[in-house]
Amino acid sequence: MPKKNISVLFIGNSFSYYHCLPKLIARFAKDAHSAKVTVGGIFRGGATLKMLWEDKNTLKKIEGRQWDYIVLQERGRLGGIIKDGIVHVGNPKEFFEYIAKFHAIAKENKSKIVLYCPPSFVGPGLFNDAKRLDAAYTKAGRAMHAPVIHSGVAFMAAIKKWPHTKLIERDGHHPNPLGTYLIAALFYRKLISREKSKISAISYQSRSAKMPKNPKIVKLSPYDVQFLWSIADRVK
Repeated sequence: MPKKNISVLFIGNSFSYYHCLPKLIARFAKDAHSAKVTVGGIFRGGATLKMLWEDKNTLKKIEGRQWDYIVLQERGRLGGIIKDGIVHVGNPKEFFEYIAKFHAIAKENKSKIVLYCPPSFVGPGLFNDAKRLDAAYTKAGRAMHAPVIHSGVAFMAAIKKWPHTKLIERDGHHPNPLGTYLIAALFYRKLISREKSKISAISYQSRSAKMPKNPKIVKLSPYDVQFLWSIADRVK
């Protein structure tokens, strides 16, 4: 029997809903019998936290039930700065402002904020920007005493150890099912449990913000699974 009940609300854009990331995390917990995880989401492709804050459905969803965790994910480039025709990480001022707004409302509802830093710059190979993005999330996490999901750090570690690792979609931007598996592993070990012996070697395939009830299953090799968990175990 599951040891505990955990509810998680995701607020973000395509980095949060691609390949049913929330459902995959819940699947991990179910496989391992470590928890019964209920997930929900407020998603909009390309949205900033400001846009999602101003959406009347967001507050309604937050207050609709007692969420243990509210996961916040900002637009991948924090607004962005164009230099030499390339979009780099932008000024985090607005990001910090809306993280604080969400933190305040979460505190009122006795929920804990979790910050999910997406692997935005890893596909284009802009590792310095990926590090700056992670630094912004880390700073916000410290200010709000909130755990941070360092997916960019994990992707860079995976690519460094296994250079031919394919964690990104053909669009060069979003995580593919293998990358989503790694991100789900980071969430699972951070919020739920370090026990992973019974977790299935599967991911999901979907690009729908509505998260299909029965998403297409993608089978992973035992080697891929072992490697991805080894990376997740290294990233704090």
